[in-house]
Amino acid sequence: MKKVMRKLWCLLLIVVFGVTPVKALLVDVAEGQTIALQRLEVQIKIDGFLDEEVWKHLPSYDEFVITEPDTLGQPKHATLVKMFYDESGLYFGILLNQPVDTLLARLSGRDDRQIKRDRVGIVLDTSGEGRYGYWFGMGLGDSQMDGTLLPEKQFSSDWDGAWQGATQETEDGWSAEFHIPWGIVSMPKVDGERRLGMSLERAVAYLDERWSWPGLPYTVPKFISELQSLEVNDVAPKQQYSIFPFIAITADGIDDEMDYRFGSDFFWRPSTNLQLTATIYPDFGAAESDDVVINLSATETFFLEKRLFFLEGQQIFTASPRADTRSHSVGTTGAPYTLVNTRRIGGKPVAADVDLGSAIRTKDLIEPNDLLGAVKLTGQNGNIRYGVLAAFEDDPRFLVSDGVEDYIVSGTGSQYGIARLLIEDDPGGAYKAVGILSTAVLHDDGDAVVHGVDGHYMTGSGKLKVDAQVFSSDKDGVKRGYGGFIDFEYAFRQGLTQRLGIEYLDEYIDVNDLGYLERNDSFRIRTAHTRTSSNLSWARTNQFDVRGFVQKNGAGLFTGGSMHVSNRSVFHNLNQVVLRVSQFFKSFDDLNSFGNGAYRIKDRTHLSLGWASDRSKPFSFGGSVGSMSEELGGNSYSYNAYMSWRPDDRLAFDLMLHVLDRDGWLLHQDGKNIATFSADQILPSISLEYFISAKQQLKFVIQGVGIKAWGKDYYQIPDVAGHLLPVEKTNGSNHDFSVSQVSMQIRYRWEIAPLSDLFLVYTRQSNMAGLLGEQDFSEIFQRSYHNPITDALVLKLRYRFGS
Repeated sequence: MKKVMRKLWCLLLIVVFGVTPVKALLVDVAEGQTIALQRLEVQIKIDGFLDEEVWKHLPSYDEFVITEPDTLGQPKHATLVKMFYDESGLYFGILLNQPVDTLLARLSGRDDRQIKRDRVGIVLDTSGEGRYGYWFGMGLGDSQMDGTLLPEKQFSSDWDGAWQGATQETEDGWSAEFHIPWGIVSMPKVDGERRLGMSLERAVAYLDERWSWPGLPYTVPKFISELQSLEVNDVAPKQQYSIFPFIAITADGIDDEMDYRFGSDFFWRPSTNLQLTATIYPDFGAAESDDVVINLSATETFFLEKRLFFLEGQQIFTASPRADTRSHSVGTTGAPYTLVNTRRIGGKPVAADVDLGSAIRTKDLIEPNDLLGAVKLTGQNGNIRYGVLAAFEDDPRFLVSDGVEDYIVSGTGSQYGIARLLIEDDPGGAYKAVGILSTAVLHDDGDAVVHGVDGHYMTGSGKLKVDAQVFSSDKDGVKRGYGGFIDFEYAFRQGLTQRLGIEYLDEYIDVNDLGYLERNDSFRIRTAHTRTSSNLSWARTNQFDVRGFVQKNGAGLFTGGSMHVSNRSVFHNLNQVVLRVSQFFKSFDDLNSFGNGAYRIKDRTHLSLGWASDRSKPFSFGGSVGSMSEELGGNSYSYNAYMSWRPDDRLAFDLMLHVLDRDGWLLHQDGKNIATFSADQILPSISLEYFISAKQQLKFVIQGVGIKAWGKDYYQIPDVAGHLLPVEKTNGSNHDFSVSQVSMQIRYRWEIAPLSDLFLVYTRQSNMAGLLGEQDFSEIFQRSYHNPITDALVLKLRYRFGS
């Protein structure tokens, strides 16, 4: 009844008082009803104003409910949706009623969904069968967002499409227009009637609520298979092609060189279910720099892909939910498990062989290798989807010094190949699919080939979901390795989920030439329990998460186990508190000896308490304090603080500071030598963004990390797994050290036209280590390098031509 009354009031305002230019009746949508869209051949200017005549005569829909928090209650304001299509694509006109003094428009770069602001988004299941889809969003002020979707809720921002959208403030709130061309999305080949799935989402910043149609909150198991059904007819997109020639000029301040690079990207979609993309002499100098990291452990840092060519269409190569660890849960998530990590392509080069006594300059060992080209083919034929990717590196050049003179040595680039095949069952009822994924890395020093088979199952109700993958690796000079995992997820009810995962990795499995695994040689069982409650008397939402794991290696040693309890409470004033308690069990560490054996570590407790203010306010701030036990004893403390200032829609200033005071930090030195340290660590970060318009962005970012450590106790790793053996400090040596890294980037980007850009980027990344004392800790020094040494100014112009 409340919903009916709200619609009657909306109708009265629209028809009688004319508060909007869209004077058409509201239409109720029955459960399970398919909406047959009208096909209209009219001219629409995508400017955010719904002032064309066509918008006045189309039916309006307002089926939104509150999905965050997941109360499924009725929203406070009306959202009127109109839509139609023509031979070029889909059109959406949306009126979003809201008091004008509560509107919040904050400009951002593309795909930034973390900012608190008013926005509206559309999800389309273009398969029509819950197989795959795309999402499109507009923030008030015209900041664009888009990406892809896989079953059931695997959202990714790894795709940018050539679609149009615009917003405008109105007397009664704001409005938005979308035009989504058929040619930019994948669709199965269908004659006549075609079904699409659709969902709309609205974020209301001043209420910190998300409203959706249909009402599918994150706390229910199904999404893409439950979207609102749309019907269109005789959609036959024409062949689409685009050519993106570019010129890039780089001034290298370290080598004092100017580099001129000409290349092009190509896009061709001969049909709705086939797409070919290619790049020749690509330049990635304008990409955003990675976060600064100093990682002295044996576990590799995982960096997200940021290069557009490898981001687009990457969803077909996602063989498991474990490949993407982004989550809405408050619980801690681990590293991804994936056979395809495209950051390996054009990554650090394979070092060339040099004479004894000669050394390659460190900059050349960690600098990304140039690519000659890459090609990617993705498509669908009935229930079969497929993808192929190939990439070819240029031969790297190294500056070598033998102590007398410097000279250049050429190395050999690698060649990469990926092939993917996914077979899905007919739609309806339970979801079943099986896939094959193979990768190959070819190099003169040896080849690495990986094969994997994955399977997926979800019951018709969506309550039970099973994902599994088995894989093997074959590297020259290494015995064939095997591994795999199976994950179960069961949704007891809305907001209550239990997960269980079992995995086995033998000691020879190695997929890290083109994929990412945190470790091998393990048998692990892990579980997670998540409980979300909304609309409580004392809080708006509360999420409780408890998870843990146990594992042992092939030798039968217990190599890890922990339990983590996390709780996030969002209060009615939109402030929030996060509490985390973790208990790590005593175990053996067989990784951080760097291949020199296993040693015992103690049980440890980690505690942290964090608080954050309402991020929709112009000024917000927060922080956390924590304590943690070290592996051989000793207590360490962490302090985090941040502040964010957004005085208007165009300017954003963010400041973050992380301080760590460690006592008993255990670090491998060399061979069987290991030591504990007292250390001070500081990680500052400053970001300043200004938007001249939604299409022009100026951004300044500086990040740093510094560590100063003092040696305490010294040990040797035993020959047989057991407790570390105390030793005396070596004769007069000083094991103190310090290491720091700084990254600064200034970026100007102007989107001249859709997918056509002008970039001016200055990047300076320096890795500096000041080692104190007589001992040269070369291993610590080398392990501290994770970001390339750069001092470069890049000017890049890319322009799109095509249909």
